[in-house]
Amino acid sequence: MTIVLYVEDEEDNAYMLRRRLQRHGIEMRHVEDGEKALIDAVWKRPDAVLLDINLPGMNGLDVLQKLRANPLTSDVPVIVLSAHVMEDDILGAMQAGANAFVPKPIDFPTLLDTLDRVIRHDSLEDNPS
Repeated sequence: MTIVLYVEDEEDNAYMLRRRLQRHGIEMRHVEDGEKALIDAVWKRPDAVLLDINLPGMNGLDVLQKLRANPLTSDVPVIVLSAHVMEDDILGAMQAGANAFVPKPIDFPTLLDTLDRVIRHDSLEDNPS
């Protein structure tokens, strides 16, 4: 089973996404802020992280940089989710180490395709044929 960590401060968004992902056989854990995300990612290593940029305290890009700097989480695929879709926002996320960027509101089929792509790419790098 695929396990994703969703870092999102809006409980309603997390609830709705959890239900949709469960229907597709994906388990979702949810944390509300960056500090909790960093702890969860180390102790319960997810298959991927869905990371909102606008978080209380530490913003998503800071979380992403810390995930990439930690050897225990440096290779976990991260999909940045944001309503900010200006070219600079997308470029900033990719330069910080995001594997992909999905705009909000989330188009669920796009998110599923992106999740599949980043997780499959990660597993291909681990087990080249």
